[in-house]
Amino acid sequence: MNKLIKNIPSYITYLQNECNLNVSIHFSKSAINSIPRSVFLKLLPYNSHNNSYCVMAKTINHSKCLEHQKNILEKSKNEDFLCEVCHANVLEYIYPIEINTEVLGYVAVSGYKPLDAIKKDIINHKLWSDALKTDVNIGLFDCVIPPLVVMLKLLLTKTLKETDNEYSLILQFLNEYHAGITLEHLAKHFGRSKSHISHLFKKECGVTIRAYCNNLKLLDAKNLLLNTDMSITRIAYETGFSNTSYFIDLFKEKFGETPLKFRQRN
Repeated sequence: MNKLIKNIPSYITYLQNECNLNVSIHFSKSAINSIPRSVFLKLLPYNSHNNSYCVMAKTINHSKCLEHQKNILEKSKNEDFLCEVCHANVLEYIYPIEINTEVLGYVAVSGYKPLDAIKKDIINHKLWSDALKTDVNIGLFDCVIPPLVVMLKLLLTKTLKETDNEYSLILQFLNEYHAGITLEHLAKHFGRSKSHISHLFKKECGVTIRAYCNNLKLLDAKNLLLNTDMSITRIAYETGFSNTSYFIDLFKEKFGETPLKFRQRN
């Protein structure tokens, strides 16, 4: 099992760096509840789409992203492969992770432009055009993604157990939908009180929800600084900061330089 936990992230990194594929892993709620926390934390960095257009799409309407993932899980039963277009006009190729007729998640190869995109549904036309790719290679996908699915199936088969891992569910949710999320929103989403969510997260993570989300939003900002020509003010807004000065101060504190200097240096 330890070898699998080591090999899966290494293989995803290989797919991203050497094959130039935007690969992510998505799990059902029941799977996240049953995966040991130590294992889930190893896979968490690969649990979201990170191209700059998807980063923006999630900040604008994360509820539609959630609904899209739910629909994929429902469609995936007894399927080896799916091709889906999300609400923001991003084409992705889906490889379900199914064990004993239950779909526990899927591997997505995403970040492509659909040929029949509905222009009015595109959130930012320039970013959509610049950040998404058109060079789809299904033959490559079918060669390199099934081995990852097999490794994930084997890992889940060896590690799944009956549990109630509420912290992992919260962590997974924040990892994807951290811009503009409030404690009130989290409490409503998970059907818990604000104090329960706040205390649980601080106890398990060691930092507040706000601090954790700010860190993720700063990483999103780096992505947009490197891959777009948006203004600093626009990037602050798109990543969930309502105050540009506060955003600049946090960015400098974390990365040792202002967003402008970071962009100029890179």
